[in-house]
Amino acid sequence: MHVGTGHADLGELRNGLPKIRIKAEFGTKDFSEECDAAVASQIALYGDSSDHINAQKQRNEPRGEIISGPPTPHTLRWYWTLYKQSDHWLGDLSVGHEGLAESTRLQRTGLIESLLPENGEKPFAVMTRKVIRQEMKTRTPSQAGNLLSGLRGMIRWMIDAGHLDEDDDPTVGLKSGKAKASRERGGFLPWTENDMALYRAKWPLGTEARLMFDILHYTFLRLGDAHRFGPPHLRQIVRKMAVQIATEKSRGNTTVTVPVHPAFAESLRAARAAGIIGAEVFTGKRLKGRVLPMNKKAWAMKFKKYAALAGVNEPKKSCHGVRKARAEVAAYADCTESQMMAMFGWTDPKMPAHYIAQANREKLGISGMD
Repeated sequence: MHVGTGHADLGELRNGLPKIRIKAEFGTKDFSEECDAAVASQIALYGDSSDHINAQKQRNEPRGEIISGPPTPHTLRWYWTLYKQSDHWLGDLSVGHEGLAESTRLQRTGLIESLLPENGEKPFAVMTRKVIRQEMKTRTPSQAGNLLSGLRGMIRWMIDAGHLDEDDDPTVGLKSGKAKASRERGGFLPWTENDMALYRAKWPLGTEARLMFDILHYTFLRLGDAHRFGPPHLRQIVRKMAVQIATEKSRGNTTVTVPVHPAFAESLRAARAAGIIGAEVFTGKRLKGRVLPMNKKAWAMKFKKYAALAGVNEPKKSCHGVRKARAEVAAYADCTESQMMAMFGWTDPKMPAHYIAQANREKLGISGMD
């Protein structure tokens, strides 16, 4: 089987990009992992559907193939190979390294391996500031920022391992326009009350689509946690049923605990009565009468399909937009930074502070006019 990309935001590019062969058997865990790797590599190289011109530019530039076999010492490919075997990549808490999340590894693999056909067999010294800046110019601001982060991660390992002197870091002084571009685009759009009303009207209690929405709406979970959320994550705490899950983004180091809202409990009862709840996960793919886990990209695409059928079809309104809408509500309800960090699984107070400041500005504007 070949895929152009399986990502919902890449529909416009699907027929224009090189195909990637998926060798694993359809429906297996290996198949899902290969699909994730293929999607991550194409996003890393070509961006999303808003980056079509850039994608075509990169696609038309001949880059060749990565040479197989043992790499020559001190070449870019040699350092890249060693970096992927290091504690910086894999993690080892005994020496203070958490390692990289699987999604980050996939993204950085696509980004850095895009440099190897042209530069992989050359000494690392060819990766000068000028060369890296030129590579960044061929990408969108977002992808340029990701490439810079990926290279800096490898260079930090090289410095720690004694392969490179800190004064010779070629990324010093380089900047990308990722943050500015992100601010201008505004990121994912939060769902409005009208969006939610449309969705509920289309998908009543007892349907898979409604259960997926209610999981997002009443637990505030990120996609990486919502897709694997199931009965084992419901626990009785201080005589109340609560959702308790160690978040994927923190690699299990941060736990979210929120009480089960009465409306969510009603939704779960309706879903259980309809026989659509799984034993391991609440929602997923149905195979031979069993509900099995899905990878998070497939879960997001399924939710996006249900949203589109309900009339919520704006490009940047995804499952993450439901979470953003709930964060706005929490800020308007005068939740504190600490409360919001506990509810949403954030570890950086900048996130709740952003929502609280936004809510306070609007409240002050309204009270000032009054």
